[in-house]
Amino acid sequence: MTAQTPGAGDYDDYADEYATYVAWREQAGPEGDPFGLLAPLLDLLGDIDGSRVLDAGCGEGYLARALAARGARVTGIDRSARLIGLARARDPGSGIDYQVADLSRPLPAAAGRFDAAASYLVLNDVRDYRGFAGTLAASLAPGGRLVLALNNPYGAVTDRHVTDYFDSGAVSRYRGLWEMGIRAYYHHRTLENYLDAFHAGGLRLTKLADVPALADVHRPDAYLPPGGRFPRFMLLAFTKT
Repeated sequence: MTAQTPGAGDYDDYADEYATYVAWREQAGPEGDPFGLLAPLLDLLGDIDGSRVLDAGCGEGYLARALAARGARVTGIDRSARLIGLARARDPGSGIDYQVADLSRPLPAAAGRFDAAASYLVLNDVRDYRGFAGTLAASLAPGGRLVLALNNPYGAVTDRHVTDYFDSGAVSRYRGLWEMGIRAYYHHRTLENYLDAFHAGGLRLTKLADVPALADVHRPDAYLPPGGRFPRFMLLAFTKT
């Protein structure tokens, strides 16, 4: 998982704090993911037993371990060397191939290599989302599947990350992470921006899923009426044509 903003470090600077946070998230297994994202993400990927699967922005290995538990041959890539080091140290004999690289830039060695790819709450961290989308698309073999979990772009207004939904490129603090000492930033894009970027890479949208988990849990200053519900997260699934 990568955070990029002018004048700020990335998750390398807060690797230990972030790993502690993920350990809390992971303790109840895929069905107990407090964000309600992991189980439907895995369902959308389908049968990955024996498949070559990329965890894009793997951080310290949360999603990579879940993919490997389903029989996938997993490669986890992240630009944070410290998080990759923590992932390797946690599962030294897991067979997961962890690599340090920036997925916003072309990776010729990964071209056409993977049957499937997945990304868990990374897309909103990435400044160069077009480069990220292009690299993921290029990494898939024909017919390959991609599933991404992300913050609902419309929720950026609801939860006051931005006041203008069309202000694509606006940057704000992830307030919950900042409260835990993790100085990570949210990069806002419209849903149209994201879809266009992945379509440009030759990917076809097969599913957009609003996630009901935590739809009624928002900050006190959110733009919602009392008792209002709005999806905080969504899943996007693509197939390479």
